[in-house]
Amino acid sequence: MALIGHRCSCGHNDINHATDADGKRACTAKAGAPCGKRCKTLGDPEVMPTFDRKGNRVERIIPPGEGLPTETGSTGTRTCPCDACQALYEQLAPAA
Repeated sequence: MALIGHRCSCGHNDINHATDADGKRACTAKAGAPCGKRCKTLGDPEVMPTFDRKGNRVERIIPPGEGLPTETGSTGTRTCPCDACQALYEQLAPAA
């Protein structure tokens, strides 16, 4: 699967970020711990590819706002549902 999202200024994607009760965003890319870099969401969304266990690129794009499947079948983290991500998905989904 591939997902559409925003890259942060720390270099990680938006699903690696969480917002706490005070509205402060923190990167959790290091096994749930902050990456230690300054975080600021950048503008335009991009396609972020994923790979299977053999290293083959997975072409299916997860629709914006849907959950990422886990090994247990639950949908934990959800992808960004913003209008820009939705527009990019609509542009790319027929090709995938």
